[in-house]
Amino acid sequence: MKLSNTIPFIALLLMSGCSVPNKQQYEGYFTYGSELSDFRSCGTNEFFWLNGEHKQMEVIEQAAIEKAIKVGEPYQEIYVLFSGFAENRKPVGFEEETNGLIYMTKLIKSSSQPTESCK
Repeated sequence: MKLSNTIPFIALLLMSGCSVPNKQQYEGYFTYGSELSDFRSCGTNEFFWLNGEHKQMEVIEQAAIEKAIKVGEPYQEIYVLFSGFAENRKPVGFEEETNGLIYMTKLIKSSSQPTESCK
């Protein structure tokens, strides 16, 4: 493709509705374990599969594992606050057992202790 054709093509793509995911802040509880990466927002019983940036996911996965070891039982939830967006793709495998997919872009806070403001 010639450069003279590339610029109009890029402009057409930008105007044709290519959208940037709608980022928002999420607060709730994350549970991690074998074939599980669930997020539940405060005050709900809906579970979403949580994906995200590798290093940030490692932080909360490790915190959940450490809590499970301390408690002596797997699948312990930890409190999380993060920015992210609902993923617009078809769930695969164990993701299908949740209410949807969320992608974490920025971990703001995590704690092994629950918080009073989030039940």
